[in-house]
Amino acid sequence: MKLLKTLVTLCLMAVATPAYAHFPWVIINEEGNVQYFFGENPADRTYKLPGSIAKSEVELVTAKGTKEKLELNAVEKDDFVGRTTSKPVDKASLLQSKVTFGIYHGSRLDYYTVHHGGKLPASREDAQKHSTDLELKADLVDAEHGVDAYITWKGQPLTDADVLLFCEEGHQEASKKTDSKGKVSFTDKEVEDGLNGIMVGHTVKDENGSLNDKKYESASHYLTVTFKDPQDFEK
Repeated sequence: MKLLKTLVTLCLMAVATPAYAHFPWVIINEEGNVQYFFGENPADRTYKLPGSIAKSEVELVTAKGTKEKLELNAVEKDDFVGRTTSKPVDKASLLQSKVTFGIYHGSRLDYYTVHHGGKLPASREDAQKHSTDLELKADLVDAEHGVDAYITWKGQPLTDADVLLFCEEGHQEASKKTDSKGKVSFTDKEVEDGLNGIMVGHTVKDENGSLNDKKYESASHYLTVTFKDPQDFEK
């Protein structure tokens, strides 16, 4: 039922939502290898990557704000289909990616993908010191009650946006709308142990143009962010 609820919610977010509501996700596994995959949630890791997604770049954002392109190799196994690094990275790394999927129902689809490694910062100011440079982004903060997410579009708060929260097993744990500051708050109960992921979409109706000789009348932007439960670092 939770999966059905998730799909219905996603479809209502924008008419440009792709079939089966698949999105790119990026994580760092227990061995420290980066894994990039295309699924309905952070647990769905066996769907074959579409052509444009398979060519996307993943970057490591350093503490100084510089970006290092990572080399990922295609992998197809029973329990994982996607791309991964052959060498481990620091598990506290911040990763980012952006790719244009194509045109769907007259709208260009842009996907933004982020992984916050390590413990989340305790203030938004600290979160902004080490952040991605993506147009659609989320500053995550370890709050007293759980986790706060500040969603921005081109540096401005994204208001009245649906933000979905998923647990490591792929279940939707919460769905909330951003306030006037672009903020949503998830409780400790909603943020489960281990890996968590959020997804948010934003459609710009007057963003038009052409892509590969095909015209589009709007652009739909989707962000996925994965992170560990802050309480995991206190055990």
